[in-house]
Amino acid sequence: MIRRSRQNGARRAHAVAVLGAVALLAAAAVAGIGIAFRALQDIWREQCRVTDRELDVVISSGKMVHPDIITLFFGLTNGANLATIPFAELREKLLARVPNIRELKIERRLPNRVTIDVIEREPAVRIAPPKGRADTGRVADLDGVVFPFSSEVESLPVVREAGATPTPPGRHLSGMAAAAVRLVRAAASPDLSDLSVLEVETSHPDYLLVTFGDYSRAKIAWDHMQDDSRHANDSLHRQLKRLSQAMATRLIPQPALWNATDYGKPMRIYVMDPARSPGH
Repeated sequence: MIRRSRQNGARRAHAVAVLGAVALLAAAAVAGIGIAFRALQDIWREQCRVTDRELDVVISSGKMVHPDIITLFFGLTNGANLATIPFAELREKLLARVPNIRELKIERRLPNRVTIDVIEREPAVRIAPPKGRADTGRVADLDGVVFPFSSEVESLPVVREAGATPTPPGRHLSGMAAAAVRLVRAAASPDLSDLSVLEVETSHPDYLLVTFGDYSRAKIAWDHMQDDSRHANDSLHRQLKRLSQAMATRLIPQPALWNATDYGKPMRIYVMDPARSPGH
């Protein structure tokens, strides 16, 4: 019995030793794999370095954002490692800092090439205070986002914001100023080519006061004019279409003050007494 017990103990000790050896071999194998993987990672990352910036980095932009700004912001110089640049994070930061940029598309081409397409906002209207000069250097696109832009904008319609605090760059216009941008957008439709918008005043709470190319003025309102919805935009288009048709019936073209605030059925659009103030 004693001899058998010793034999069993020896077998258990041998089994433990074998298991220990297997565990050590497994640990060594895992460590070896880890070291090999890190080595391969290092080799791969070295291949992701920019060697010729002119060839490896392609940046397309518009009038306001120079490609060098993008190059410096992302650190895309010779020797830069594309594998370690946080493109997604930097993209969001750049969009927040530069309101002129509407979209930024980044395409990685492995291992060491990148293409960045900068899509700038297109100015649609000039933004001005209620009174005074219109060349403030502030514009908005058709989405109503305000941004700085001063080159070749003299022919753009003017939207005069109500209130003493102007909308800061990077923010959306709101209220009647946003409705004014939607009006400019609608008036650009091919079937409304007779309506050339020069200026839109937004100081009235229930209508916009629009000045057209022939210096006629019109008080305009439409259903749900504070909304950018299909229903509201359809109502706006119908109102402008009726106004265009009414203005075309004038036998003697001359400046007039039109009232296009009744968008009920039947819709009424008529010439007001020119002696009356637009604010009445």
